[in-house]
Amino acid sequence: MFKPTLMLAAVAATLSMQAFAGHCPMDAKAIDNALSRSDLNEMQKAEVRTLRDEGMRLHANGKHRESEKTMAHAMRMLLESRLE
Repeated sequence: MFKPTLMLAAVAATLSMQAFAGHCPMDAKAIDNALSRSDLNEMQKAEVRTLRDEGMRLHANGKHRESEKTMAHAMRMLLESRLE
């Protein structure tokens, strides 16, 4: 009884980590789409691109939480530019 439960928990954890890790490329694509339509100046766009690229580097190195935080910062910059 204990062994099947442990196996099920391990499978669930693995699947949830894969789903979490798959979020980063979708964020990068959303940033790219928003950048093409943004009103940011070139310096601000460069900063957003740098954050996006850093997020993807973190993703590639398995640091998904840090990647999402970095990409969220880039998305906030894009959102704030639309609210001004």
